[in-house]
Amino acid sequence: MRFLLKKCVLTNKVWVADTLLIVLILLAGAVLRFWRLYDIPFTYDEFSAIFRTRFATFGELIDKGVKVDTHPAGVQVFLFYLVRIFGISEAAVKTPFIVFGLLSVWLTYLIGKEWFSPAAGLVSASFVSFLQFPVMYSQIARPYSSGLFFCLLLVWFWTQVIFHPGRKYYYNLAGYVISGALCTYNHHFSLLFAAMVAVTGLFWCRRERLVSYLLGGILIGIIYLPHLPIFFAQLAMGGIEGWLHKPRYDFIFDYIQYIFQFSVFVGLLILLLLSLALYWREDAQKVKGKFLLISLLWFLIPYLVGFFYSIFRSSVLQYSVLIFSFPFLLFTIFGWIGDTGALRKAVMVVLTGLVVIPSLTGERQHYTLFYRSPYREMVAESKHMTDSLGRYNCSVILDTKKEITHYYLTKLNCKELPFRDISSFRGKRDFIDFLDKSRTNYLAFGCISSTLSENYPIILERFPFLVEHKSYAGGDFYLFSKIRPAKEMSEYFYSKLNTFEPSLPEWGYVDDKRCTDSLVIEGRKSFDAQTGTDFGPTFTMPLRSFMRDENDVIDISADMRLPLVFPGAWLVVTVTSNGKIVYWNSASVTEYITPGQQGRVYRSLRLSDIDLRHHGLQFATYLWNPVKSSYIMDNFSVRMRSGNPVVYGIYRKAALY
Repeated sequence: MRFLLKKCVLTNKVWVADTLLIVLILLAGAVLRFWRLYDIPFTYDEFSAIFRTRFATFGELIDKGVKVDTHPAGVQVFLFYLVRIFGISEAAVKTPFIVFGLLSVWLTYLIGKEWFSPAAGLVSASFVSFLQFPVMYSQIARPYSSGLFFCLLLVWFWTQVIFHPGRKYYYNLAGYVISGALCTYNHHFSLLFAAMVAVTGLFWCRRERLVSYLLGGILIGIIYLPHLPIFFAQLAMGGIEGWLHKPRYDFIFDYIQYIFQFSVFVGLLILLLLSLALYWREDAQKVKGKFLLISLLWFLIPYLVGFFYSIFRSSVLQYSVLIFSFPFLLFTIFGWIGDTGALRKAVMVVLTGLVVIPSLTGERQHYTLFYRSPYREMVAESKHMTDSLGRYNCSVILDTKKEITHYYLTKLNCKELPFRDISSFRGKRDFIDFLDKSRTNYLAFGCISSTLSENYPIILERFPFLVEHKSYAGGDFYLFSKIRPAKEMSEYFYSKLNTFEPSLPEWGYVDDKRCTDSLVIEGRKSFDAQTGTDFGPTFTMPLRSFMRDENDVIDISADMRLPLVFPGAWLVVTVTSNGKIVYWNSASVTEYITPGQQGRVYRSLRLSDIDLRHHGLQFATYLWNPVKSSYIMDNFSVRMRSGNPVVYGIYRKAALY
């Protein structure tokens, strides 16, 4: 009796200690996710989803708000009713998804405890609670934190159905069906995860429960049937290769670095935790091999399906779609941790918090980068500049998304801000004509990362002084001036200008006979491309010989005079590696210059948009004239400037501000 009483007291103490630790983990996770809730900005994807809720009927929502997207209807329908009830505000829209993220932390603990040990569950839950990957996607009202919760809920009920059928079997089977159906309506990768879980169960399901288990899976499929017309409509649209590149073969290593915050300290923490676990492990403890195998497979299979689908059909693989299987990577790593005393578990949890949270706030600068939306900051900065410099002395051009701009004009109470949206210009010549005719001394220019980088040199030639440049994750704000400021600012650190008097060696050998002194654009000579010339002089140089940083930008321009009949030519930019093309792009000459006239053509390359991990990168730029028409060229310029160090800082290792 004393032994049973003592064991009961000890068990109760362990339960209290574990409960206290998971509560502390959840509280810390809540603080990290709810921190400055009203300042968490909407991302572009969130705006897109919110703008697709503005329909009068459910039918319109499906036809115009769901079928035009690439995601299942679940989250879009949820947002449709959420916005109707609570309106559009960051707090109202994001809070449910933050709650999903916190519930995912709790379920990670429960599953880890059930599959392996309370210590393994607590450590895994700590990483889900503190890492930027799950924290950030909890703060984004898209199908990621909801899908993570539904997938973990599915696994919890699946575990009870398969391995503990004596515990409220039909209750757990109902939970399995409902959570599985939610997975199918949430995201295509959570649907894949649910199918993977269902198939896995066939290998461990007891024979007497097999029929009911199969019926549960069939019921999930029946619940999904109404969604099939939407699925096929979305499938007919194709993929998202317009902006998502095919993954490299080392994508998995980039992903693992990303989820562990590119941090040496987090890597050392994992090694320390595993070392402590091995040191504290008791001989009698056994590793639950089947759950380690399941965890590894459930992490790898979604990655492999996404990878090969992206390679052989259409690009779909990105970090976000792997969040549903992310906890099972943690189980693969920490499932080796056996149960141990309360103090030791507390040490592991505290160590995790002391390393991962400072890495989140310091190394990853989450609350600096993620909370500074370029859409909001550009509007706020433009308002500040027009107020301080005078609205008639400062023009404003915003190259963003019109609907998002108007959202922040209303939110920041600056509807009267005089600005031109970049989409209002009828091409480059109209844009340049506006700049040439501008009478203001200052120009405020805000742009997102998808903006053409050549707008920078175009503006700088008309407003030759850069007064201010503010960088954000996903965008930039500039203030240019015609008046020399007290403190000049220049971002260019490399410049070559070929005036063909004579031609510079970086452009290769250019026969002096190819240059004319009678039809010059400027100076004494210009390059004369006579009829039959398909390629002009080519600037070639090893890329790493003149770049400083992976975020640098190369600006190329050339003056040209065109004949009255000029079918077209292109200013081409290439980067090659051992003869293979890594990057190719071009600017149409006639987009900038009307045939029969003289002007300047521009093209820019942001190095962060290409893969710099190739060896022997060679940069080249030239004029390609496939119709072989004649033209005159002069002032062929190649310049390199410092770019935005944090433009992709949310998903890559960013430089510190």
